[in-house]
This record gives sequence, C-alpha cells and structure tokens, in this order.
Amino acid sequence: MKQGAAIICAGGHARVIASMLKASGIDILGFFDDSFIGPETIQGAPVLGKFCDVESFKNQISAIYLAISDNSRRREFFLSFKEKGFRLPSLVHPMAMIEHDVFIGEASVICMGSKLGVESKIGTGVIINTGCSVDHESHIGDFVHLAPQVVVAGRSSVGDNTFIGINAAVADKIKIGKNVVIGAGSVILKNVADYSKVSGIHNSCA
Repeated sequence: MKQGAAIICAGGHARVIASMLKASGIDILGFFDDSFIGPETIQGAPVLGKFCDVESFKNQISAIYLAISDNSRRREFFLSFKEKGFRLPSLVHPMAMIEHDVFIGEASVICMGSKLGVESKIGTGVIINTGCSVDHESHIGDFVHLAPQVVVAGRSSVGDNTFIGINAAVADKIKIGKNVVIGAGSVILKNVADYSKVSGIHNSCA
C-alpha cells in the first residue's frame, strides 16, 4: 500500500508545500480540500477528497502538512489532526539557511531562501514564507505567518496568531503582540500591542 504525505488544502500555498516536499525527497500521497475546483492532480499528485475523507486514508498517510495561510484555521486543523493521532512535522526547504541551534516547532514551514539566525525560536504551526529573515535570538510565536521577504531583526518577538505582510521590516528588540496584523511594506520601529492593525512607518512619533 502506497504511503506518503497528505497536504491539507489545494490552493496556492499547497503548491509551495508540494514543491518543498519534492525538494526534500518526501513522497506525496495527495491533497484534501472541501472547496477545490480544478485539475484532478496538482504537482503530479492527486486530489483525494474532502477534509472529512482524511481519516479513511490514515493507514496510508505518513504525515500531514497544513497548506493553510489563515492563522486561525491552521490552528484549528492542527489541533483536530493532532487529537486524531496524525503526525504533523515541520518542513524546511533544503535551500533555507538555518543556524545549528535554531528551534523549530511542530507543523511549521520554512520556505526557500529564508534565513533563521542563531538562537532564534520558531513556534508551532508557523509559516516563514519565501525569502524571510529572522535574526539572532528572535522568537516567533505559534501560528504566525510571515509573508515573503519579511525581515525581523535580532532579539525581537512576534506574538501568537500574528500576520506580517510582504516586505515588512521589524527593527531589533521590538515586541509585537498576539493577533496583530501588519500591512505589506510596513516598517516597525516601536512595540505593537495585542490585536493591533498597523501599516506604514510605526515609530515613536506616530
């Protein structure tokens, strides 16, 4: 019986996950998605069914990878599949640059070209998208999404469930709270409170 990785959702991020799995030499069993309309195969792997069908493939699924960009939904799916006994390992692209003492939590995805500096910590269910940089001693909380080309300077922290948009920059020693949304291209020069929405240049004079 063929075994392989199951990818949850079949949108754009799922294609990124599939490409990463191939680059890492991991066999793909297929995709599961409730609302997918499109070809029967993606990156050469079949769309096997809806989310409710995953358990019927349990004996064939070696691991589950969550291709879900929305932080809250990703958390919900992680907790559900974890409770059902599935493996949800982290996934690191072979072309990511990771220092030897970096901690990466379960179900996190570190995409191509990303850099994780010495003593940085990445929580559970995090997406570090293409070309991001998280510098030394920084801490990224659980179920955070850093969009492509985000830069987090040293000794900064990003709280749980936060989204940081494409090409944003966070200065050193900055604390970003939980459930924050930071717009694309923003520059964060002072701390950001929980549940805030920030865009543009965020500094002490703002």
